[in-house]
Amino acid sequence: MTSTTPSAGDILAAADTLQGPQQTFTRDEVAYLMHLAYDAGRTATYVEDIAELHATWARHPIHRPTAEQRYREQMAEMDALGQARAAAEGRPYRPHPGGPVDWETGRVLAPGEQVTA
Repeated sequence: MTSTTPSAGDILAAADTLQGPQQTFTRDEVAYLMHLAYDAGRTATYVEDIAELHATWARHPIHRPTAEQRYREQMAEMDALGQARAAAEGRPYRPHPGGPVDWETGRVLAPGEQVTA
């Protein structure tokens, strides 16, 4: 009887066993019942901790940026770094217009254009 995560059926069967006419239990049965009790308590504590964490977040709402906002911030940061590097190297900054690029020349490819090697 070695189970790492008891199912609801295991716990109900153990409760039925404890309420039944059986008065003595084997060492393995006692160990298994203790394991179920420990796991049930550990799960209850975990769920309580998570509930408290969510309640704390609800009590203290803060602005959490969406994925789209984080993406815009990252793109703005990369754009600023590109501008600073271009200024440090004494060249004009040219933002990438998007789309596929020829790796050899850096030229932006037209829609549907293929790179010929």
